Amino acid sequence: MNRAHKTAALALAALVSFSLTILAAAAPKGLPDPDGEEADMSKPVQVFILMGQSNMLSFGDFKKLNAAVKEKKKYPYLVDDAGEWTVRKDVRFVWVGGSGGPGRTRLMNNDWMKVKGNIGVEMGIGHHMGHLIDAPVMILKSATGNRSLGWDLLPPGSKQYEFEEKGKTWVYAGYGDSPERWEKGTNPRRIAWTAGCQYAGDVDRAKKVLSDLGTYYPGATKYEVAGFFYWQGDKDRYNAGHATRYEFNLVNLIKQLRKDFNAPNAKFVCATLGQTSKGAGGNEGHILNAQLAVDGTTGKYPEFRGNVASVYSKPFCHGGSSSGHYGGNAETYMDVGEAMGRAMVTLLLDKKRGRGGPGASRAEAALAAAEELIAGKQHLEAVTALRRLTVTQRGTEVARQAADRLRALQDDPVIGRLIIDAEADAFEDRCLAAEKKKDYALAIKLYERYVGQFPKASRFAKVKAHLESLKSDKAIQTTVKRAQADAECKRWMMLADNYARNGLNDKARQYLSRIAEKYGDTDWGAKARARLVEIADR
Repeated sequence: MNRAHKTAALALAALVSFSLTILAAAAPKGLPDPDGEEADMSKPVQVFILMGQSNMLSFGDFKKLNAAVKEKKKYPYLVDDAGEWTVRKDVRFVWVGGSGGPGRTRLMNNDWMKVKGNIGVEMGIGHHMGHLIDAPVMILKSATGNRSLGWDLLPPGSKQYEFEEKGKTWVYAGYGDSPERWEKGTNPRRIAWTAGCQYAGDVDRAKKVLSDLGTYYPGATKYEVAGFFYWQGDKDRYNAGHATRYEFNLVNLIKQLRKDFNAPNAKFVCATLGQTSKGAGGNEGHILNAQLAVDGTTGKYPEFRGNVASVYSKPFCHGGSSSGHYGGNAETYMDVGEAMGRAMVTLLLDKKRGRGGPGASRAEAALAAAEELIAGKQHLEAVTALRRLTVTQRGTEVARQAADRLRALQDDPVIGRLIIDAEADAFEDRCLAAEKKKDYALAIKLYERYVGQFPKASRFAKVKAHLESLKSDKAIQTTVKRAQADAECKRWMMLADNYARNGLNDKARQYLSRIAEKYGDTDWGAKARARLVEIADR
C-alpha cells in the first residue's frame, strides 16, 4: 500500500465502519495503477464467482487490447510507467471449465491478475474489486460456452412447465429431466444430457477450487463468497420457451447460487446482451427485460433490494453481437467488465441513494468526519476523504456537498498550494525510487510526467533542472537506450509467443524477425532466431 493510500485508510478507519476496507477513491478518469502490494492475508479471501456462457469467456482479442491501451491510451491501469502490463498481487484469477456435470476439469488460469493474452470481463471486474478491498480477492470463473439458462444451466428446484408454440403444447424439462422438451401427452425419451447438468458441473468445479484454496491462492486458509457475476443469455434467445421463462429462471438461479455456496448475503451482478437495445421485441426483448427486472432498484423483487444489480450493456458494446463474441473487440469486454465491477462496488458499499438508510448515514458521517479533518487543519486527509465521497456516493446530495467542499479547498491559495506540493512530493518520491534503483528509463519518464503535471509545485524548477541533467548525461543515456531495447524486445517476444500459442505462426514470425533484424548481435537476437527455427519445424 502506498503512502497516500495508508493516510486515507487510517484517517477514515477511525471515523467510519465499513464491512470491507476501501483503500482509495477511484481516480476521476479511471482506476489508478495497482500498487504492487500483497493483500492483508490475515483476512479471508473475498471470492467472486463468474458464471455464464461464451460471453463470460475470454474472447477479447489481445492485439486489439494492446492497441486500445498502447495507442488509444485507454485503461491506463493495465500498464505501468514503463509500458509493461501491471500485475495485481492482491487479486488471484482462477478459471476452470468443463462440459456437463461434475467430473473432468480443465484449469485455464491460476495466476495473479495480469494481461497475458486474450481477456474477458474478469479484467475490469478484478481491478475494481482489488482497488476496493484490502482483503485478498479471488476472481473465480467457472463457465463454458454455448449454454442456456433454460436447459444447461437450469438451477435445482426448477419444475416442469408448459409452453404453446405453433399450435402444439410442449412440456419443458425441470431440473434433472431429459430431454429438453417433449410434446404434451407423449412419453419423453431420455438422452445423456439432463436439465441443469452444466449448472451442477460449474458449481462443483468452483467448489473444488475453494476446497483446495491454498493451491489457488498461495498462503490463504479461509474464504468468503462475496459475490457472483453473470453474463449469459445468447443461447436462450433461440428458443421462445426459454426466453419467455428467463426471468423466472434467473430469479431461481440467484437464490440457488447463494444456497449452494452457503452465501446468503453474497451480492449478484448480471449484464445484458451487448447488442440488445431497450424496447427490443421478440426473444431478445424477453431476455433483456428479465435481466433488468431483477435489479434491486426496480422494486419487483424486494428481497433483491441492495444486493442485486443489472448492467445494461448496450452502451458498452463496440459492435458485433453475443453470438459472434462481439467480434473479439477487447474494448467491449473491458467496458462491460468495468461496468459490472462498478455495479458490484455500489452493492458492497451498500449505497442507498437519497433514502436515508444505513449507507446514506455512513456517507453523511464520512462527510462530517472530513469537516472535522478540515477544522483540525488536516487538509490532505480531508481532500482524500472528500474525493472518495465524490466517487462512492456519485449522484447523491452527499457527493455534491463533498465536491463543493473539495473545490473550495483547492481554490484557497494557501491550502491549494499545500495540496499541490504534497501530491508533487509524493510523485517525486516515485521518481527518486526509480533513480535509486538505477532504472533511469523509468526515472526519466516519471520526471517528464512530473514536469507536465505539476508546473505550480514549489520544487518544479529544481526537478526540471535535475531532469535535464539526467538527459544530458551520456552514461545514463547509454543505460536508457539499452533498457528501452530490452523492453522493446521483451514486448515483441511476448506478442510472438501469444500468436504462436494461438496457432498464428505467420504473425509470430513477423515479431521474431523484427528482433532478429534490429537486435541481431544481442541475446535477444539469438533467442528470436531460435524461436524462428522452432516455429519452422511445426
